[in-house]
Amino acid sequence: MNETTPALFTFVKLTVADIDAATTFFEKGFGLTHADTVDTPTFREHMMTGSKGSTTIVLFHWKDGRTIETGNGYGPVGMISRDLDADLARALVAGAKQNGETVQFGPARIAFVHTPEGHEIEIMQMGERSAAA
Repeated sequence: MNETTPALFTFVKLTVADIDAATTFFEKGFGLTHADTVDTPTFREHMMTGSKGSTTIVLFHWKDGRTIETGNGYGPVGMISRDLDADLARALVAGAKQNGETVQFGPARIAFVHTPEGHEIEIMQMGERSAAA
């Protein structure tokens, strides 16, 4: 058996009912760029990219109008923030709804929001560990 490099994790795919509204949300709420589109007779995808080295969010839309149900078998999409308060405010202005209060978890501050279509996003700002820790 030949040894090869394992597959590279590069994207998360979210199925959305309104791809244009979801694209605008991620552009305005998180500063992502609509980098590419795949358009077929049955579906359309928008590739949303952040800064170099970040994972891509692929927004996937079925063109047949089927109902989209957001289940509970996955965790939130994670975002690392340098300024949680500013990023949370930007997401809320773009249409997100905060889920609970912003919490302190060890050295990190964390906020959870839901996109206008109900996908959960965890925004985390890492903090400094104390010298005694």
